[in-house]
Amino acid sequence: MQTGLQSRKADCPLCGTALQRDEDSIRDLWNCHSCGLSIEVAQQRDPLPELAPARSGPLCDDEPDEDQLDRWLAGKPIERKAAPISLRLSRWAQENWGAVTCFLIALLGVSAIAAHSMQSSVVAQRQLADERVAHQTTQKLAQERDEELRLLVDSAQIKSRALGKQLDQARLDARRDLSLRLADEATRLEQAAPQRSLMLAAESVQIARDSRHFPAAGAVQVLFDQLQDQSLIRPTGHSDAIRSIAFSNDGTLWASGGDDNRAILHSLDGRRISIPLEAHWSRVSQVKFSPNSRQLATASFDASICLWDVSSSEVAQSPVVLSGHDERVLSIDFSADSRWLLSGAQAAPGSPSEILLWDLQAKGQPQVVQTLGQHFGRVHAAQLSPDGRWAFTSSADGFVQLWRLNPKSGDRMTVAMRAQHGLTDRVVFSADSSQLVTVSESGRGGECVVRRWELGEMIRPDTIATFKIMPLAADVDFAKGNVAIGGERGDLKVINWNLGTTTPVFGHEQPIQLIRFLPDGALASVDEHGLVRRTILGGEDEVALGVKLPQVAGHIEAAAISADGQWVAVTNDKREVMIRQLDPLILTGVAFDRLQSVIGGVEVIAAQPSEDLR
Repeated sequence: MQTGLQSRKADCPLCGTALQRDEDSIRDLWNCHSCGLSIEVAQQRDPLPELAPARSGPLCDDEPDEDQLDRWLAGKPIERKAAPISLRLSRWAQENWGAVTCFLIALLGVSAIAAHSMQSSVVAQRQLADERVAHQTTQKLAQERDEELRLLVDSAQIKSRALGKQLDQARLDARRDLSLRLADEATRLEQAAPQRSLMLAAESVQIARDSRHFPAAGAVQVLFDQLQDQSLIRPTGHSDAIRSIAFSNDGTLWASGGDDNRAILHSLDGRRISIPLEAHWSRVSQVKFSPNSRQLATASFDASICLWDVSSSEVAQSPVVLSGHDERVLSIDFSADSRWLLSGAQAAPGSPSEILLWDLQAKGQPQVVQTLGQHFGRVHAAQLSPDGRWAFTSSADGFVQLWRLNPKSGDRMTVAMRAQHGLTDRVVFSADSSQLVTVSESGRGGECVVRRWELGEMIRPDTIATFKIMPLAADVDFAKGNVAIGGERGDLKVINWNLGTTTPVFGHEQPIQLIRFLPDGALASVDEHGLVRRTILGGEDEVALGVKLPQVAGHIEAAAISADGQWVAVTNDKREVMIRQLDPLILTGVAFDRLQSVIGGVEVIAAQPSEDLR
């Protein structure tokens, strides 16, 4: 049956696909195979108007919003709409089912491969994490084993070093015992076999020095006794008691002064004969070399001071006489640059003591640039600081004075401090002139007071120690903070102001004549019976060498030690002087040389000293 739709260009109002008539239906039914729309035509209608082309824009505002099918049935123009994507895909899939099937199969394959790859990656990551954990565990165990091995190695090294030290100490102790046995044998054979005794004593000293022990006193005593001809012992040329003795700083000269109104200049190396220096008409109270070793100053009871040019070949013919005192000159002291000289004289009855400061480099003649008075009593100490900017004076009146050189008023000194500190005999300045140590008697039953002064704008004397001792000699080691004091009964004490300790040094029984700290740190001391001790202070352990000078008999009048600490000189009441080396190593070298010259060779038990140590 033919209908009016056959003559139309009928399209689906929904998707725009051409409608197809259902021939099998008894009704006039038209179907759209794209969207599945069915349209039944029940009656003949007027010819439908031509369908307007689909508009791309929106419907007019005056047209009602109605269903597209109603619009088509009513003969109104409709919009062409594209079929839904799902329907087009479905139709494309029906038309291309083979390609879709291949695509799906390929997609499934890719998905399977991706899933397998992902699974493999997860497994690999788990294995890598397990391997990292295993590696960290292994590394930790290795570190622990390395630490255990290091501790074992360190422990073994410590034990090895301890055993090495014990072995070295055992060797040193064995060599020390050998040194002591050799010293005992040398002492035993000193009278019966002098040469054998000398050789054993030299070997004992050398072994002790090699094993870092101090030589036995017996061996050094044998060296002193057997090497008498190596000493410079002879009459000094004085006809009366010797009151003072001094070494030059360069170690070539020494001088002595006595009650015979003379000073005598001697040579240590024997190149010059002794030269008498005669310019005083009263006893010589003190002799002192200038720090540059060019001049010798002699103080006398005739109230004068003489300066001798020891570098001149006519030293005895050219004294420079300093006349400025009215009473006996008791002490003289040079500044470190040899320009200034401080002299102290005995006070006249009812008058202040005379302390004069001399400028030795003044034009024409040395001149007095300052008179330091205000002391009533004998001057016991008058000393200049090394830089010449301070002077310390002490008198029997019990007062001490510290003077400051004032550059603004020329070369004049002003009193920086005056205080009553008792009788002060011992005064020592530090090398940089920043400190001062004094040893005083308080007058209360022989009590000794040691003070340390800080020199600056503010002067602060601090008390280091106070104890019962009558001080006769003293010296200071500013580098180590030690003060050594010797008393009238052989007492010898070392006070350390840094540690606050007092260490007694035993060995002397007679009054101490001289104390000196040597450049190597040892302490040299001489008593009035000629016992010389060279003590090394090492905390609680003390190693000391004490020897009696057999050539010196009688009471010791004066003693001195050279600046390098190698020579000691003592004089007695018989007007004799003895000069001897202090270092046992030098004595050992002299002993070996003498044995070789006497017997042509030495039976060596240990190594002989090298040339640079002799």
